[in-house]
Amino acid sequence: MNKYSIILSLFFISFLIKTGWSQCETTSTDNHIACDSFTWIDGVTYTSSNNSAMYTLVGANAAGCDSIVTLNLEIKISSLEPTNVLSSDSIICENNALFLNVNGGVLGTNAQWLWYTDSCSGNSIGTGSSIVVNQTSTTSYFVRAEGDCNTTLCKNITVDNHPYFIELDSISIDSTFNPSDNTWSIIDSVCPQTAVQLFAHYSETFPLDYSITWYQNSCGSFPIGIGDSITVYPDSTTTYYARVIGTCGASLCKDITVFTKDGSISSTGIIASANNLCLGNSTTLTVQGGQLGSGANWRWYKNGSSNVIGYGQSLTVTPPSTSTYSVHAYGGSCGSTTYSSILINTYDLNIYHSPIDSTCESSPFLLQGGFPEGGTYSGIGVFDTIFDPTISGLGAHIVTYSFTDTNNCTDSVHVPIVILESNIDPTSISANSYEICNGNSTTISLDNSNQIINGSQWVWYKGTCGTGQIIGTSNNQILVSPTTTTNYYVRAEGGLCPSSNCLGVTIDVYTLETNLLEFNDICGENHPSFELSGGTPSGGIYSGSGVSNAIFSPINAGIGTHNITYTYTLGPCVATDVETIQVNESPIAINYSTEIEICSEGGIMIHAHPRNGLGFYSYEWSDGSLENPLTYAESGSYNVLVSDANECYTLLDQIQIDNSLECIEMTNTFSPNNDGINDFWNLNFPNYDNLKLIILNKWGNKIVEYSGFNNYQWDGKTLDGGDLPSGTYYYIIELSVSGQEPIDQTGPITLIR
Repeated sequence: MNKYSIILSLFFISFLIKTGWSQCETTSTDNHIACDSFTWIDGVTYTSSNNSAMYTLVGANAAGCDSIVTLNLEIKISSLEPTNVLSSDSIICENNALFLNVNGGVLGTNAQWLWYTDSCSGNSIGTGSSIVVNQTSTTSYFVRAEGDCNTTLCKNITVDNHPYFIELDSISIDSTFNPSDNTWSIIDSVCPQTAVQLFAHYSETFPLDYSITWYQNSCGSFPIGIGDSITVYPDSTTTYYARVIGTCGASLCKDITVFTKDGSISSTGIIASANNLCLGNSTTLTVQGGQLGSGANWRWYKNGSSNVIGYGQSLTVTPPSTSTYSVHAYGGSCGSTTYSSILINTYDLNIYHSPIDSTCESSPFLLQGGFPEGGTYSGIGVFDTIFDPTISGLGAHIVTYSFTDTNNCTDSVHVPIVILESNIDPTSISANSYEICNGNSTTISLDNSNQIINGSQWVWYKGTCGTGQIIGTSNNQILVSPTTTTNYYVRAEGGLCPSSNCLGVTIDVYTLETNLLEFNDICGENHPSFELSGGTPSGGIYSGSGVSNAIFSPINAGIGTHNITYTYTLGPCVATDVETIQVNESPIAINYSTEIEICSEGGIMIHAHPRNGLGFYSYEWSDGSLENPLTYAESGSYNVLVSDANECYTLLDQIQIDNSLECIEMTNTFSPNNDGINDFWNLNFPNYDNLKLIILNKWGNKIVEYSGFNNYQWDGKTLDGGDLPSGTYYYIIELSVSGQEPIDQTGPITLIR
């Protein structure tokens, strides 16, 4: 075999291996690029790149055999449009930097944010999530994401531009009122203090926060007004200025001058040499401020009258009573000015002094209460404005208050003053026991050497004098029961004088200890009374709500928490301890019903019906019975105490058995033999309205039937009048009262002949 045969054989073997010996099966790769997702021939939707998925196309190649296809997929991501555009300002001044930012949105594969002005895809101004622009006019900005998969919709924002300033066109004077002829006209000059309206003119529309500001005498001085126009009242020739001020700056001022004529200027007021006069005195009135024009003079008036009372810069007047004086400039080319007025008070000096309270002999005090204020005091014990009772002595005195006003009007008033006796200090104090046991008492006393003045009383204090607890008044002794060593004080108090000094005593207290164990809670205030225990040392006394002779009665204590005190006494010392007993509401609720049976089978029975308890119930009736129901109840009032397994107790009381209720008395034997003794079976039920009766023999046959009033008499005969033989018969009775449920009774009746 030559070398070519060997090569051909090796090729043939290799070919068989690659084709699976079938010389038929082929493989291939399916290349794809998609955005976000791609659904392949295998029906699967892919959302991420994949180069391992394979699919067999059965009999799909040229030879009719299977073809194996491998997927080579690249997934690219689409961009999400932004939520909106954020800017550093919504309004900006010219040539200022503006910061713009994309808010929201997601960039896809190879995508970026592109910015435009005027429109989406208009003038490109930059890329990135944020840019900085220098804005010169109001502009709309647009941004969108552009990438391999898509171009999103644009989001935009408009930012307004404000100018640095807006110039006024001019300032003008409005028509002016001429008081001399009552006309309005635009004139070159006005009378002083005439109302002049100034207008600012402009052609541009003002943006928000731009306005016109007005000044007087110089541009930029203190503003006198804001707005398109203002009204001014010039005293003299004055230049006014206006300019536009806004967010981004201010314009230059425009100005206009208002010329004034040679007219008068109103006075600013009137000065009086004296405003408050004694009756008959005079004052000089002088014009303050103002200016007279050529040919004008000052005219004076009184109390609003049109009659002139004087002329000139000053006027001396003698008012007969409180009066108002007025002045104005009159005459000249501009006419009269407005009035200035002043009130001049004239009066007789009415002096007054408030009453002075009584005081104590050793307490100097300041004299006050005179009106008008600023007067002087005189009298015994008076030094300047101080009254010294130690100089005047006890009793009633007269102090004189005098006052002279600025117009030398003088008057005086006499004020009575009473000097009282001071409280006397206590001098001796004692106690019948200076040492006591805790819980005991002692009496503290002042002896008869201690004096007290009329109108005062002894006041007792505990702890501290004057600021401690007040524990008694009036008496010269007091009973105290301190629990610890305590200081007690007493002093005299009363009237208008200060309290006396205190006198004190200390009571020492010794404590005896005792202890009381805790009590269990009680369920229901009807729980039986029980003997209290647990107090140590033994032999003490129990007390508290519901306690009597060491017996606790829940019904007397009631629902709630109750303090039980255990008191132990040893000689003069007494010790106590307190614990609580909690009486809780019983959950048991009870109602009852009554039943009437024949007298031999229970008679009147009372059924108690408890509920809400736990476990078994126990019953204790007021007549001593322990069973439920209570049988053979007689007329009267009953109660029942019900308890459950938790020892909760509830009492149902006021169960009334009316004396009209009786058991049904039924005789069970009679002998109808005409011997005059027990010949009839008599039925009589006076407590009932109606009676129904059926009598049966032992085979259940009806032999007698009755329905009617509440009584009946049977003679032992049948319905047709025949005598019945001796034997036992059976009855059914129904008794009824109007408006109530009927009562049924059954039983035997024996007939003997």
